[in-house]
Amino acid sequence: MPKAAPDAAGVRVEANGRILALSSAWFSDGARRRADARHAAKCVECGVALPNHRTPYCSRRCRWRFHGHYFWDSARSYVMLRDRYRCRICGTRRRARELDVDHILEIARGGAALEYSNLQTVCRACHRSKTRAFLRERGAADLPGEALRGREA
Repeated sequence: MPKAAPDAAGVRVEANGRILALSSAWFSDGARRRADARHAAKCVECGVALPNHRTPYCSRRCRWRFHGHYFWDSARSYVMLRDRYRCRICGTRRRARELDVDHILEIARGGAALEYSNLQTVCRACHRSKTRAFLRERGAADLPGEALRGREA
């Protein structure tokens, strides 16, 4: 896996453009939200009362969910757990290593990178076919009308 390069805003992006972490937000917004939750003795994600001030999370699920707003690996874990390791396209249930987490609305079309409502669990075969369809559609949209007619013939 290629080394992730941080940009000026603290966003770590893989060589292929996949967002791995929003570290600047983690250290600013995330830190403030976690501190406020500890002081209020409420879970930072769901708002449930906490038994102590040691952690801002009431459960592992809330911890994964909160971290997933800032880190891809946590978002991936949470989405797979939420979808019960089942492909949302074909419905088959598989092991985590055989599944991918896919953006419902591609980032290239303006979809949110780490928003749970924009993420779904899919098997590799469905992910490949969805990606191929997107690339075909995107390629056809980039071609002028003359080139498109020449391609169909």
